[in-house]
Amino acid sequence: MKYLIKFALIAVLFIGVFSQCKKYPEGPLISLRLKKERVANTWKIDKLLINNVDSAAYFSNIYKDYTINFTKSGSYSISYYVAIPLVGNVTNTESGTWSFTSNKDDITLTPTSITYGNVPNPCSYQILKLYEKEMWVRKVDGNGKVTEYHLLPK
Repeated sequence: MKYLIKFALIAVLFIGVFSQCKKYPEGPLISLRLKKERVANTWKIDKLLINNVDSAAYFSNIYKDYTINFTKSGSYSISYYVAIPLVGNVTNTESGTWSFTSNKDDITLTPTSITYGNVPNPCSYQILKLYEKEMWVRKVDGNGKVTEYHLLPK
């Protein structure tokens, strides 16, 4: 009985301490996988919120088969195609490196090449949720527009 009480007290203390130490606003509380391993995946957009308005259908009508692939070694690639009338499907691929910033609260993409257009500037996203099978990130631009991406493995 004495051991059961000690175990219960330790369990309550453990839960209390770790519930205050949650890294990302939407979780997880504890993970046995490293953050880099959880990011490394090929992702697709499940939900896209722009200023809290679901814009995934609009986005996917323009950017077809949008995927982002993160590797454990720190590289990434984004690919999609755009259907252009009288031309056909035009595939675009952006690639570069990714890294954690702000004590692993953010992920920063640093593009090095793109098929069409100018290479974008580096961009940081706040990590809201980081599971092996789900990742949420948020970006706030200079005008206050909030874009939230909910990603699932492809």
